[in-house]
Amino acid sequence: MSTKDLIIIGARQNNLKNINLTLPHNKVIAITGVSGSGKSSLAFDTVFAEGQWRFIESLSTYARLFLEKLDRPDVDEIHNIRPAIALEQKNPVRGSRSTVGTLTELYDLFRLLYSKIAAPFCPVCGKKIRIWDPSQVVSELLENHPGKKALIVFETHEPVDELKKRGFYKVVCAKPSFYVFPFLIGGHFWIF
Repeated sequence: MSTKDLIIIGARQNNLKNINLTLPHNKVIAITGVSGSGKSSLAFDTVFAEGQWRFIESLSTYARLFLEKLDRPDVDEIHNIRPAIALEQKNPVRGSRSTVGTLTELYDLFRLLYSKIAAPFCPVCGKKIRIWDPSQVVSELLENHPGKKALIVFETHEPVDELKKRGFYKVVCAKPSFYVFPFLIGGHFWIF
């Protein structure tokens, strides 16, 4: 008997008629058929129910108190079954952005994984983006640009008055419709 396959012998759940199946593991399997042919009985009431039942039986008695226990399927034998999750057509979350990933909460785990292993690149110049702390910026400027002036800029939506209170005294405006009133700092008017 191969451990690479899920083997079902004598499945009689609901409208299944004593069927025998060998299904390969690590493959996508589509169950098709006319209405009432037993697709859901095979997928949910037999394979999922047995996988879930065996998983719940492996837990402690205390943990089992909090889980809904499914009935065992009407089947003679099932071999090499793995823990299972069931994704039904009925979507309990009615949203246009609901997917298998969001319903199983895998989406959040994948986002976290990809953010940790990814190497982001600038979409404009194609260079790898790296994280800089203030000491690295100072070292870079002093080593590679000695005697030159540097202007460090950032995007903000704060009003100019708030920026002045925080100690900023130059405003660079990229939007032509944006108008900054001149203000006096250190005896000089600054407008950018």
